Amino acid sequence: MYNTFYRKLKNVKLAKAISNISYCMLLAYYYMARLFCKSKSSMTIDEAYKLMDSCSKRPDMKTTYTNKECSKDLSIIVPAYNAEKTIRECINSVINQQTSVDYELIIVNDGSSDKTKEIVTGIKSEKIVLINQENKGFSGARNTGIDASVGKYIMFLDSDDMLVGNCIEGMMGKIREFGADIVQGSYYSFLENTNTFNYSKFQDTTVTSTENILKAPGFPWAKIYKREMFNQLRFPLNVWFEDTIVCMVLYRMCKKMVVTSDVVYAYRLNPNGITAKARHSNKCIDHYWVMEQVLEDARDIGLQNDEIQYDLVKGHMSTLLYRRISLMSDEVIECTFNLACQMLENIRPEHYKAKGRTIDKDIERAFETRNYKLWKLASFIV
Repeated sequence: MYNTFYRKLKNVKLAKAISNISYCMLLAYYYMARLFCKSKSSMTIDEAYKLMDSCSKRPDMKTTYTNKECSKDLSIIVPAYNAEKTIRECINSVINQQTSVDYELIIVNDGSSDKTKEIVTGIKSEKIVLINQENKGFSGARNTGIDASVGKYIMFLDSDDMLVGNCIEGMMGKIREFGADIVQGSYYSFLENTNTFNYSKFQDTTVTSTENILKAPGFPWAKIYKREMFNQLRFPLNVWFEDTIVCMVLYRMCKKMVVTSDVVYAYRLNPNGITAKARHSNKCIDHYWVMEQVLEDARDIGLQNDEIQYDLVKGHMSTLLYRRISLMSDEVIECTFNLACQMLENIRPEHYKAKGRTIDKDIERAFETRNYKLWKLASFIV
């Protein structure tokens, strides 16, 4: 809400004041409206699956695992699709770094039809490993990079982004010093041809509890991961929101995360990316499908079906899911809600009790009783 007002008003104090007032008014409306949300969805699970399949069929997301013996310190994986405008700058941000780390830079040319391949081939560096393949999307390209990697640690870098400074040396230094499973760096985002830079700087800390690890950003970049975490895991194929595995699986596998205040990553904002267009596409339903897959991955890896997992899934299946599918027909939204109810029922720990605010408890009650209207209202307000 604040971001919307700030974009229009260009005044921080005024945007904060108006957004606070607006939210208070929304809460007042919520506490009145919730009293009238008594209905229970009558849609069956079979009906819901049938409608979901007709709208956006569940894709085949499974992939195989190829694991090689590690002979380098670090593998940096760059999926590249029609990246001729940015790939040189991206690569230079890596190979120009001063570091003693023995790394490889794996560029996966994912079926590009422009000059991406020629540009990469023209850059002379023994660090670069170029892999050409037919288009498989972000997940398929990342998975190809993981399969080919020989680094003890893995880093993901998007082809329109850049590494900052000598971050490889600094982040791998944290790995050596603390024996971390994941290192999370600070970053900044920027918009092409503007002087707008938005910094996200974190405090230097070492985190060992899963609850606190889960507070880290859920995107795959600006991190270094221990290679072993991917021995039985890959990104789900053929779906949007494939990076859900970061918070749902990788963070729950992580025993120690080191967070650094050093800015390590420059993220180029893309007004035409998936985030911008998802709500206008049937592919937004992928949010539900990918949750089914990551829960299966978690079971295969042996992660516990506990309250941490349940709260994570419930968070995804409330506000985040509703925001992504809110422009779809009410029938499709309701069927997705019913499937989410079934998903949560299957993983709800015994004697579970919702914690937090009244609105959070209302969301739990909505899932337990299949109260579609209450879920829709609460998910909109949160």
